[in-house]
Amino acid sequence: MSDDPWKFPCLVHVPSRKGRKPVSIPDITQFSVITRSLFGVACQTPTEVYSCSAYNELFLLKLDVPEHSPLPRKVLARVARDLKTRSDISLESEVATMVYVRQHCPAIPVPTVYGYCPTRDNLIGQPFSIVSFAEGLDMDGAPWEDLSLHAKLIAVRDFANIVSQLSQLHFKAIGSIYFKFSDPHRQIPVGFVLGPVSWCKQQSAARSAAFQRDRGPWKTTVQWLRASVEDEIQFMEKLPALSKETSTRTHGCERRWRLAQRVLPQFKNRIPDSKDDPFDQCANGPFVLGHMDLNPGNMIFCPKGPNVGRIVSIIDWEMSQTVPLWALICHPLWFDRVNAFKARKPMEAQQFKDAYIRELQKHAQESIILRVVQNAQYEARRRFMEIAILPWDMAEIIEDWLEQNPRHA
Repeated sequence: MSDDPWKFPCLVHVPSRKGRKPVSIPDITQFSVITRSLFGVACQTPTEVYSCSAYNELFLLKLDVPEHSPLPRKVLARVARDLKTRSDISLESEVATMVYVRQHCPAIPVPTVYGYCPTRDNLIGQPFSIVSFAEGLDMDGAPWEDLSLHAKLIAVRDFANIVSQLSQLHFKAIGSIYFKFSDPHRQIPVGFVLGPVSWCKQQSAARSAAFQRDRGPWKTTVQWLRASVEDEIQFMEKLPALSKETSTRTHGCERRWRLAQRVLPQFKNRIPDSKDDPFDQCANGPFVLGHMDLNPGNMIFCPKGPNVGRIVSIIDWEMSQTVPLWALICHPLWFDRVNAFKARKPMEAQQFKDAYIRELQKHAQESIILRVVQNAQYEARRRFMEIAILPWDMAEIIEDWLEQNPRHA
């Protein structure tokens, strides 16, 4: 028997009361029932949302544990919002990926998942997971940007070490990680399997009913990128009203719609066949595990004390998937930019990149890693990929890329 009681999280079974109508917001008064089923103790009902994002509401739960108990005193409840439940994002894949990383890369600071329920059929009324809580702040803006350069470089080196470890996880296809079950009732996992990609395409059920979709797994990068763009093209063609309604950018929607109809097919035609891109050594695998949103907002750091600057937790693994090496290892945009509106000082950006390369040199087990990270062509491939997985209503970005990269005769 494993020494780790949380090697695999519990699939929480606390069905909602019969006859009760579905709730529009999570029923936070029922968290004590959840914590009793997981830990044997109640929790204090939270009085407010701890944190909120487009896809999740987080609640800090304080457990009623005895003074010397080995149980955690605080845990986080991650409750899916409606936007997440209507998308291709899979809470099951999110949980499985976190468990996979903890088991295969124990040095990466990933939250422990204690329990989860991937459906609305529970007392909370929404899919949720209960995960460990890490003291710290996210690296998005102040106070991380106010740290000394020395402390920032500590975080950059931690980031490089995390990326290096993820690059050592090899897969034969592009997709997302799920639990593998031998029991048809799906209680205790026996391992992991690669399945359909967990990405943020909205109105998943409506898309699947309206047209045939390809969510992988894929054997090549070309298949992945073409499937992503084709999914948006089909969404617009088959479900025009719903696709417009789904857009969060309502101002100028009709103009953007017409633009997307024009530029998405052009962009799709720019995705090269593998045989036409012989210099990409990563296009056909082996593939590595990518977080896909490994940005400052999802990295928790220690803001003070002897460990100031250290990354103590990597959160939000919900869109994780296996990717070509260059999609993981190339310099992230936050090295060059403080945010979307402000560039980082060139000297600081260069020091970030130098520290990142030096740390990779220490840990890289394959020479291709250093060849990829310092190669402008692979950097361009990463930017191309980031555009290819965008929703249709980001058509201006696609148009800008096409104008900056005209097709040569």
